Amino acid sequence: MTYLVAAIDLGSNSFHATLVDTGENPYRVVSRAGEKVQLAAGLDNQGHLSQEAMDRGLDCLRRLAPKLIKVDPNNLHVVATNTLRVAQNSADFISQAEAILGVPIRVLTGDEEALLIFSGVVGEVSSTTYQQRKKLVIDIGGGSTELILGQRIPQRLQSFPMGCVAFSGKFFPQRKIKQSYITNAVEAAQNTIEKASLGYFWDDWQVCIGSSGTVKALAALSALEEDGRPYLDLASMAKIERQLLAFDHLDEVLIEGLRPDRGEVLPAGYAILKGIMLSLNLDRIYFSTGALREGVLLHALQQQTDSLSGSLSS
Repeated sequence: MTYLVAAIDLGSNSFHATLVDTGENPYRVVSRAGEKVQLAAGLDNQGHLSQEAMDRGLDCLRRLAPKLIKVDPNNLHVVATNTLRVAQNSADFISQAEAILGVPIRVLTGDEEALLIFSGVVGEVSSTTYQQRKKLVIDIGGGSTELILGQRIPQRLQSFPMGCVAFSGKFFPQRKIKQSYITNAVEAAQNTIEKASLGYFWDDWQVCIGSSGTVKALAALSALEEDGRPYLDLASMAKIERQLLAFDHLDEVLIEGLRPDRGEVLPAGYAILKGIMLSLNLDRIYFSTGALREGVLLHALQQQTDSLSGSLSS
């Protein structure tokens, strides 16, 4: 029996939808869809989201909605992250988006986003040796970055207001790429982490795992693997920086193995990750395909299981 459940992630850089069939155990991915929207690029200095950015997002949802027509509204879970969390006029966008999708949109707090990301990563590595290890998870989004520490459940988590879209606009004037721009962005990310005074307990981890687009792209460019899992280290990051500096403009970044729409935000994403690595003395980061959407799906499935158990016991 086919039982469809879908999760939509309204991110600051891209909107993504994942549709799964939960009639199978583990669930089977039926389809994935996503588009670069760069909602965060539409935020002005007063935190006002431009009509142009809202229109990009709404047009994207109009294209996504027909692909989810077979999903019961009760099984369609839509979450929004940093840009819609901070935009002063986010309600204007959300009301129109809800009308298109036919379901409510849940705007996540930074802690909620970090919790769901960690759940997605833990679910993806559950059948590997990483399951028993204490994990430091890093997720760099378009508008925010989350750090989470834990083994099977998060023990500590923190969300930082720095993302690849926001950093692209702030540290790469005229969308140009220069060594000084990358250096400034790296230092800003490093200072942001260090000012948070995370404390010695953040050193208590056994494996570092990154999720989502930035780490996925950088790990792919590093071309390093261990037991079939991609990873990157400081040496491979240095090589990637040299590749990025071969381009003069963000819109020119096109590297073999890199998705075309990822290139323009990669220098900023690279800078954020390098700043984190320097501030926390990280050398190796593995990539996990599990992230926010997977966490949303797993959370929804757990709620269904709990509801069913409650019904059977009553």
